[in-house]
Amino acid sequence: MPVLSIVACEMLEDELVYVLSKDPEIKRLFVVENRNSFRFVKKLKSENLKPFMFPSDRLYPVVSEINRESLRESLREPPGNFSRKFSIIPFCKKIYDFILRKEKKQGLTVVVNLLRKELHSNVDTLQSEVYLNAREMSKISNGILLFYGKCGFSSEKMKAELQQLGCPVYFLRDDGRNIVDDCISVALGGNEIYTKMMLSGNGKGAIYATPMVLSDLNETNYKSSESYKKIRKYLISPMYSLLFKINNQNYKDVNFHRNASEFAKIFNMKIINVNGTMNIAINSYMEAKTAICKSIEKSF
Repeated sequence: MPVLSIVACEMLEDELVYVLSKDPEIKRLFVVENRNSFRFVKKLKSENLKPFMFPSDRLYPVVSEINRESLRESLREPPGNFSRKFSIIPFCKKIYDFILRKEKKQGLTVVVNLLRKELHSNVDTLQSEVYLNAREMSKISNGILLFYGKCGFSSEKMKAELQQLGCPVYFLRDDGRNIVDDCISVALGGNEIYTKMMLSGNGKGAIYATPMVLSDLNETNYKSSESYKKIRKYLISPMYSLLFKINNQNYKDVNFHRNASEFAKIFNMKIINVNGTMNIAINSYMEAKTAICKSIEKSF
């Protein structure tokens, strides 16, 4: 059974919940347990998904052993004299082998490691964490999907290191086959749309908001939080006057509309509503999944 591992930014957890909820071929779903995975798992369960959650030092050996056992089971000859005789006949052997190949590749195991959004405060730290986690997951994976924009792996050194991993690495790409700039590009539908949105502001400073961008407002005493203190020194400038609110019916945060209104009020911004999409998330996921399944099929 192929294993697709996903190293994801917390900013994109709604998009990731969406794509996983739309894939009926997932047979096993594992989530690395960390301090920001509990909300993600709660969202998965709201979509009737049943993930297993373990710390990474326990999860990776579990996945490795489960897949070794699955391979042993799929290679084991079916019981009964008829099956053994059936598999020996030259013409029937082709049918038998085809059935066996289908059993081997049936279903998908997905392993998700969701990294905290606070890593963006230091690009070097962010990229180091993305790489280190991808390297660990490569040991149990047939392929890795990086659920990040360029912010997660922009350095040439890291790009080269990713190519040296023991399995293929896939990226979030738009319709033009460009790797997306960041999570806002994912939410809007691509880099070109993102650029047009920026230009529509006519030089005014803007914030682009998804539920996860504004998720800190769900916490009590937001104005006392570190995140508020960090952004306030920039956003109190009058040049920041626009809040592009990216709407998508598949977002899971029921407080999004309230949070956007509160944020705009705090920083004296005008809200501009724009439509979002899940196309990049779903298309990139399906591309990675299809590629590793084809690779597994060719190996038989």
